[in-house]
Amino acid sequence: MKKKLSEVKRYGSSLLTFENAKTSKGESLGILTGILYLAPARESVPFGGGNLCPMASKGCQDVCLFTAGRGSFKQVRNARIAKTVYFFQHREAFLEDLEKSLYALQDRAESLGMRPAVRLNGTSDYPFFKMPLMRKFRHLQFYNYTKVYSRMIDYCDGKLPENEHLTFSRSETNETQCADILARGGNVAVVFSTRKGWPLPAEYLGRPVIDGDTHDVRFLDPRGVVVGLRAKGKARADKSGFVVQVGVQS
Repeated sequence: MKKKLSEVKRYGSSLLTFENAKTSKGESLGILTGILYLAPARESVPFGGGNLCPMASKGCQDVCLFTAGRGSFKQVRNARIAKTVYFFQHREAFLEDLEKSLYALQDRAESLGMRPAVRLNGTSDYPFFKMPLMRKFRHLQFYNYTKVYSRMIDYCDGKLPENEHLTFSRSETNETQCADILARGGNVAVVFSTRKGWPLPAEYLGRPVIDGDTHDVRFLDPRGVVVGLRAKGKARADKSGFVVQVGVQS
């Protein structure tokens, strides 16, 4: 059932979020990142939304960061679900508000003397690059993670907008695809069981591992590397294979 715009537009003045422990690390590099947090997979379906993570594996869904950090608060999850319903049921109004949010991001970054960047898939995996946004905001750097293999292939082949940067995300079901993406010069994010403060493996799939927890500004990463991420939240107890086990740490 379609909801009235007033029923889903509860997110405040901007669709983008700036208060994020990981993106704040990028501020020390002079980059201000705004993130659009929507409801992943089928979380919003019962409320009139849709599936925004078509390639999410079971392991990915079980340990999703949707419930990590500020997402552990019910009101935050509800706001993200409301944004997602807004996206599906009032697309034109949603995109108008998103444009306003992107202009505001640019203005805010300029006032701070920083470079603006944006992740439209904070907890989703939607092809926003198919919309006019990235062409309209051609001087704004977009970056995202994705599990959609065909989309990542297009990125590696230079078929996506120049201001979109993608990092492929490993799951327990796509390791062969990960090896192919690395061979094509793309980057792959891998979640390891490594504890906070411990070093990540030096290599994975024959490629060097860089520490992806130092910041979230993925478009600064070198090409053809594994972006190592330490398991957080529910992922620490993962047994599905989504998290790569690196041995016992005491």
